[in-house]
Amino acid sequence: MEFSDGGWHFTIGGKPMMRPHDIVALCEAMECHPGLTGIEARLKDLDTEGVDKELIFPQRLFELYIMTDMEMRAEIFGASNGSIAEPCAKGQGRLFAVMAPNYWNMSEAGASVQRCKELGARCLMVAINPHKDLDGKQVLCNDPKMDALREAIADSGIVLCFRIGENIPTAAPGATGTFVLTQMGGFRQNWGMLNFAGVFDRFPGLKVVFVEAGICWTASMIHDADMIYTHFPAQVQPKLKHPPSWYWHNHCYATFMTAPAGRELLHRIGAGRVTWSSDYPHQESTFGYTRGAIQAVFGATSAENAQMVPGKTAQTLFRMY
Repeated sequence: MEFSDGGWHFTIGGKPMMRPHDIVALCEAMECHPGLTGIEARLKDLDTEGVDKELIFPQRLFELYIMTDMEMRAEIFGASNGSIAEPCAKGQGRLFAVMAPNYWNMSEAGASVQRCKELGARCLMVAINPHKDLDGKQVLCNDPKMDALREAIADSGIVLCFRIGENIPTAAPGATGTFVLTQMGGFRQNWGMLNFAGVFDRFPGLKVVFVEAGICWTASMIHDADMIYTHFPAQVQPKLKHPPSWYWHNHCYATFMTAPAGRELLHRIGAGRVTWSSDYPHQESTFGYTRGAIQAVFGATSAENAQMVPGKTAQTLFRMY
């Protein structure tokens, strides 16, 4: 990893992650913003925007994961987790880290989660498309063999999350826009796998957050999942202890930045099930109008609900104290 020719270049074995033009464009859009890596600049921006504390996600991690072979993945994740822990430790109690555990080798899952906890992780991120495990088989959210990871995460008290944005195709015309639009459609597949596989019944302490896809998708998903549970009882295997909506309202959360349509659905989604985010300093972030975005939440619901959405829920969920 090095900075040259107007951008951050990531290569493995001489293979570049992105084309030179895209590297420069990404630098100009966000990666060369002083607050991306500079703690002082970041805290100053947070003060300007009226943000007290921030949960920080890795940048470009899963693209590196996808590019390389199995032998280097533990090193890549370990380096990322360690590097994001350092600035958070210097963030004056305002910056908290999201880290990625080992989810392709279940014999190492528990130790990986413990290491993340020791580094100060407040959230653990697994790829939307985890690709293959140590045996070369596809990793699936509903596979019982992943229970070792889920048990370790539930026991740790750290939240599990899925986040959009991995492996964006940029070669074909309109590919990036189409890809982002599709990912903003939500996490129906990931949530469906967890829910209908009985994961929440087996691990009642597990909390899952779906990040950066907005909240509109959740209302229709909850309705459709309950319909499936009611109308296809013979096909819902294993049998669930509760309707799917119960698991959403007791285990799951989604984040949004603006989502005006989603704000109108808070009575269906649950105000305590959503958290506001800024996605600073990405292109689609609220950077520059954060105070207005937060004020819009107070205009859409009761004061009690509105206080949960921008801060109270996240502070408790991610132990940001």
